[in-house]
Amino acid sequence: MFFGFLIIFLLVSFDQITKYTAKFFLEGLNEHVKWIPGVFELSYHENTGASLGILDGQIIILMIVTLIALGIFGYLFLDVDFKHKKVYSFSIVMFIAGTLGNAIDRALLGYVIDFMHYPFLSFILTPLNISNFYNNWADMYLSAAIVLFFIELFFLEPKRKKVGTDA
Repeated sequence: MFFGFLIIFLLVSFDQITKYTAKFFLEGLNEHVKWIPGVFELSYHENTGASLGILDGQIIILMIVTLIALGIFGYLFLDVDFKHKKVYSFSIVMFIAGTLGNAIDRALLGYVIDFMHYPFLSFILTPLNISNFYNNWADMYLSAAIVLFFIELFFLEPKRKKVGTDA
């Protein structure tokens, strides 16, 4: 369990450091810093909602949902076992780190700092009435956690049950 707490601490720290670095260097710039033109850019964005602007400005609702999510992830964290259930353990740790990373921003700033932008997604997002997609490392942790948890739930856990071990 100590290993899980250590990873959460490191991931949240990295997320917060990159957000405040982006705030320091990118806030006030009226242009994107293009790393891979048309694919990946850096640009400061204050997100007062959830992913894709859902619940924009509804900080109380977002904090309640965050607390509920942290309670659920905390309960699942009790079953973390990096020796026998690596994928499950990393998914839960990443769920917690991503949720905490964005919760810290909401609690301290009233918004989440986003700074990574993917302009190549515009052709998909514009017809859906989503103009831009910005995210941060906490969001990336949450996305990876969903994929890992899905793999665990639908592939690895049934395989463990079939074999009859926790391997």
